[in-house]
Amino acid sequence: MPRRSLLLPLTFLLLTSLACQTIYKAFELPNPEGLATDAFPTATPKAGQVTLTPPPTRASVTPKTPGATATLQPTLPAEYADLAQFQAAQRDGFTSDIAQFPHATRYALEVTVTFGDASAFLDGRERIHYTNQQTFPLATLYLMLWPNDRDQYLSEMTLQNVRVDSVPLNFSLENDGIAARIDLPQPLAPGAALDVSAEFSVSAHPGIDDTTPARFGLTNGVLLAPTFYPLIPRIIDGQWQTIPAPSGGDTTNSDTALYWWRVTAPKDLTIVASGTVIDSSLAGDTQTQTLVTGPMRDLALVVGPLELYQREVDGLTLNAYVLQDHAAYAPKMLDFTEAQVQNLQAEVGPYPFSELDVVDAPGAFGGIEYPGEIFIGVVGDSDFFEYATVHEVGHQWFYSLIGDDQLLQPWLDEAAATYTEYLYQEKVHGSGEAEGFLGYLWDDVKASDNPDLPIGLGVGDYPSERDYGTIVYSKGALFFDALRRELGDKVFFEFLHNYYAAYRYGFATSQDFQATAEQTCACDLGALFDLWVYKGGQVKP
Repeated sequence: MPRRSLLLPLTFLLLTSLACQTIYKAFELPNPEGLATDAFPTATPKAGQVTLTPPPTRASVTPKTPGATATLQPTLPAEYADLAQFQAAQRDGFTSDIAQFPHATRYALEVTVTFGDASAFLDGRERIHYTNQQTFPLATLYLMLWPNDRDQYLSEMTLQNVRVDSVPLNFSLENDGIAARIDLPQPLAPGAALDVSAEFSVSAHPGIDDTTPARFGLTNGVLLAPTFYPLIPRIIDGQWQTIPAPSGGDTTNSDTALYWWRVTAPKDLTIVASGTVIDSSLAGDTQTQTLVTGPMRDLALVVGPLELYQREVDGLTLNAYVLQDHAAYAPKMLDFTEAQVQNLQAEVGPYPFSELDVVDAPGAFGGIEYPGEIFIGVVGDSDFFEYATVHEVGHQWFYSLIGDDQLLQPWLDEAAATYTEYLYQEKVHGSGEAEGFLGYLWDDVKASDNPDLPIGLGVGDYPSERDYGTIVYSKGALFFDALRRELGDKVFFEFLHNYYAAYRYGFATSQDFQATAEQTCACDLGALFDLWVYKGGQVKP
């Protein structure tokens, strides 16, 4: 009997995959007692270890109200102008990828992180160079303020001093404050560009580890701050996608962009930030890091008392950031990550960025994915830790590199990432364990009240969060298995490589996925896709 079948009840298995509340309450997350001792590395980590010295005493910071002042700051310089600088974030062999994005949105960001008695504060400014890549003029521009989302973010965000091409403009908030609408003085023609500047403040609150899972806030003294800045959303079918995220799924959709950004934080804490550090400095009680990214959809920032363990794998740096109480799990975190990265590079396509950060984030659901950075909410002794890590690493291929609409067609990344768990088990634990995993997925689908639903619906179109989890994750992964059996191994893995090559850094739809599969196999897969993806129906092992 496979090891997994002895240790993992199905409900808990799903927890490792879902970056949402769907199954979360069925399991009590491990919670280190008290806050980990603050520490920071004083030397370059070697072979999975860091040298630590006692940190300086953290100064008390008086809490403040974000956005209390609207004093106009100077516009950030166009630090994003030099495309060549972004090559620093790419692995050797992938630096030429940057040249593919002369018209991609470019961000210059500065943010300062401070801590009060209970909350954390982020004060920043940004400058965005945006090119209209549509075939029609744009009369409006939107900025998403995701820290105002009330479902998965323990935070509030304010926006002020918005300027377009140096001209101050008013904005209006929509969708309960998560979208800021800017009416442009004149329509932006196709192919034309503009610069939008803004200042922002965010208050982040504790409670992730004490009351409810969340993706933004404080857990064990660690600030989790993904998409902390005003973000330009995607345009879909001629409309800005500014809808609130349905409960239970992921939140953001944005096109691949290039980021130059700078973070200032207390020097006794560790900064974990998307991209590659190109400069760092100390001043008084603070530290500052300047980073650039490769082509990434959004950013994630973490600041807290974390220890760093590193491993080099074929020119890729794997960074494991853990609470001191979890230091013993860092080698396993790196083992799981390395094995999945190696596996997916062989089966899907190469990982182009120079590093991948894996962060110990108790209470961040089972795990959450961001480009170049993942949160793991279940670090500990159980098998959840391994498979949550494997699943979130899988998202580096399916979501980060091959983009999809996480709100309206989530199966393209969630089902795929769940199937990468199967690929990992085949490679690392053998066929017996892998087949046991499929058996659990079938058991989950059979136990569903709505097993015939198609996997291709939007997050909010399923009758319940439980149905979303079962159909998109479990049944979705089983569709990948059905497609593999239909095509045979040789053609199936050729398809995965073709899909990666066609949509790396881009966005794919269900129809794109099907078309690539049919082009690869030179066959008609319409009936299979109707049964599983579009229409639904009874499926069997």
